[in-house]
Amino acid sequence: MKTNFLKALTVLPLAAVLVSCGRAAIDPNDYLEVKYDGLDTVARANATVDYKQMVMDNLKAFGIKDEDDDHDIDRAVSKLKKYLGGELDKTSQLSNGDTITFEWNDDKVEKLEKKYKIKLKVEDKEIKVTDLEEAKEFNPFDYITLEYNGVGPDAYAKVKVDSSLPVSYDYFKVTPSSGLSNGDKVTVTFGSSKSDEEYIKEDCFRQGYLPTLFEKEFKVEGVQSYIKKIDDVEKASYDRMDKYARKEFDKLADSWEKKELKDIELIGVNLYTPKDETAYWGKNALCFVYKVTTNKPEGFKDDKEEEKATEAPTEAATEAKTEAETTTAKAEEATKAEDEKTTTTAAKDDKKSETTTTTAKADDKKDDKKADKDSYTYYYFTSFVNVLTPDNNKDKEYPASNVQKPEYINFFGVSGDAFVKGNVLFEGFETLDDLNKAMETKYPKSKCETNIKK
Repeated sequence: MKTNFLKALTVLPLAAVLVSCGRAAIDPNDYLEVKYDGLDTVARANATVDYKQMVMDNLKAFGIKDEDDDHDIDRAVSKLKKYLGGELDKTSQLSNGDTITFEWNDDKVEKLEKKYKIKLKVEDKEIKVTDLEEAKEFNPFDYITLEYNGVGPDAYAKVKVDSSLPVSYDYFKVTPSSGLSNGDKVTVTFGSSKSDEEYIKEDCFRQGYLPTLFEKEFKVEGVQSYIKKIDDVEKASYDRMDKYARKEFDKLADSWEKKELKDIELIGVNLYTPKDETAYWGKNALCFVYKVTTNKPEGFKDDKEEEKATEAPTEAATEAKTEAETTTAKAEEATKAEDEKTTTTAAKDDKKSETTTTTAKADDKKDDKKADKDSYTYYYFTSFVNVLTPDNNKDKEYPASNVQKPEYINFFGVSGDAFVKGNVLFEGFETLDDLNKAMETKYPKSKCETNIKK
């Protein structure tokens, strides 16, 4: 029997042996619980030990007679917490399939076993992470737009975040954010810096999302700049400036008393850009040049007419002499006329059609001369200073910071961008050369590009 007893004893589990010796065998891992917070790849783990349940399951071993003896139960729980503890070797950035270990601290377990009739089976426990919810991936840069303000090379950028961004975290940083021109490159970061990446990832994960990108490079485009050549001007902008200039000129023409507008023609533009970028007058000036035609007001005499008026007395003195010479010549021609009657009829017919054509052309020239005699032309300008491209402000009448039109003083004589012919005032210049010289004075130390054909 003894042999049989010993044989049976060798196959009994340790817990049974301990119980048979009057001690309760307790495996603390049975009371260990690990919970997860967060989503796959960034989950956090938290371990708890249910010490009270450990006591409740082994009341006699802890010397407690009744389960309602709260005081003794609390004392036993307090002792277990003091002498039996542990922690997880990894608690953050967890993914499905990871293995974490709860490591027990059993240095003071003997004190518990001496005080109570228990035998603690303390062994570290490995736990496989499973069932973590996976986050929905999203690219945060799909929800932003870069906006630029100011004029290159001094423009600055800011990020506009779309309201459809699926997470509450919406901070983006642009580097560099100022001193920008078209073609420059900037880096946009989801977060204030690279070091924020883990925090942002966790924050997004708590909301069920995973950012797939935290940094992206952008090329600066669409920044306004000052035009440097005529070809930089957008056609729509060109047309708007022309429209504005004509509208303002019409207001001026409506105020005229001594002349009437017949026609105004845009003959082209001059673009003035400073050789020195610190020029006080601006970054550029786009000068629209117009050829204006008016009627010739009553009492008006241009230079040619005044010259003819001066020569008139001399011509009258010679008229008598000319008339006498003409009479003698007519007598000689009478004899020749008789001979010409022998010219054939066929020759006369050939000349008839030619004479008709010549007469018609002469009549046309008379009409043109009459039109020229009744009209007067001069040159007018409207300059747009600091013209920008692209033209982002479609509500404004022109894509420039200001407009300059002819300025003059009419006080005991006219000075400035105007002149007087007879008693008639003209806003502008008599010749294109006069206009160009005036513009050179307005925009000093500049280079000029023109598309005006002289």
